[in-house]
Amino acid sequence: MEHDQLVEPGAARVLSSYLTCEAATISRSGTPIAWPVTGVWRADEQTFALSTSIGFPQKAFNIRRDPRVALLFSDPTGSGLDQAGQVLLQGEAECKDEIVTKFSQNADVWQRVAQAQPSSRALSSNRILRRLLDVYYMRLFITVTPTVVTARPSLPETTARLSDLAVPGLTPTIVRRIGEFPSGVLASLGDGGQPSLARVVPEADDGGLLLTGTDARPGQASLLFHRHDELLANQRSFVVVGELSESARGLVLRPERVADGVQPGGIFSQISTTRGLRRRAQAYLDKRGLDRPRIPWHELEEIHARIDATNVDATSSAR
Repeated sequence: MEHDQLVEPGAARVLSSYLTCEAATISRSGTPIAWPVTGVWRADEQTFALSTSIGFPQKAFNIRRDPRVALLFSDPTGSGLDQAGQVLLQGEAECKDEIVTKFSQNADVWQRVAQAQPSSRALSSNRILRRLLDVYYMRLFITVTPTVVTARPSLPETTARLSDLAVPGLTPTIVRRIGEFPSGVLASLGDGGQPSLARVVPEADDGGLLLTGTDARPGQASLLFHRHDELLANQRSFVVVGELSESARGLVLRPERVADGVQPGGIFSQISTTRGLRRRAQAYLDKRGLDRPRIPWHELEEIHARIDATNVDATSSAR
């Protein structure tokens, strides 16, 4: 199928409007792992562009080892498209071993982030933060070329939550955290080892987490829980990794470990996160014998200025 026929207008609208999507890559152990990401649908190229900091390079490492990926657009929060449904992209990704610091080189991605997440400006708001968090802006850019696009309806609204019951392999704290989410996103491997993603509602089971309403294949899998508000702030995320197996009631994820993403925390937690980011970024540079690149902050300021001018014009037109 030609690219111009692969993504229908309704699906393209979802790809362009949802603030985040779930991106699954394959880990070294062969387990598909998904994390929420923000990016840009480039309609002219029929590709989806996103990036990750050299302080969080695992997605890049996974893609360089195995380019098969999946993206699921399933959370409409903040998009204005509450009834638009879900769109699954499956295909291949490319991530060059090139650190990009020029904001003008991928201005559409940075503009998307700045518009969708106004609070992100705080990361570069003064000299101290720019010195501490410059590694966040040392980016590895990822381009996803879809080969299969699948439209799905939204999950029916439900008030059900995972009850505070014992789940093998999970602590009571993790069970309570899961109970705060109405659904999660299952990452599994399909035919030929291609990652797939599906939004599911977990239930407590004596073997783990029961996941009904999915045709996923048994094997190594993971379950992502994440959320954000209308301005892409107050983010929360974590992943339950385990083995997906069949049971009399359906597929059950038997947890083996939990990986934390973004969690609430005080000043000490923020300091620890920043130190970890800087340590991993420096390791990335050291392994390649690279000097610390400089960040052209004026280019980011120009992007912010263009957004502000557009907002002013829109406000004036509405009067």
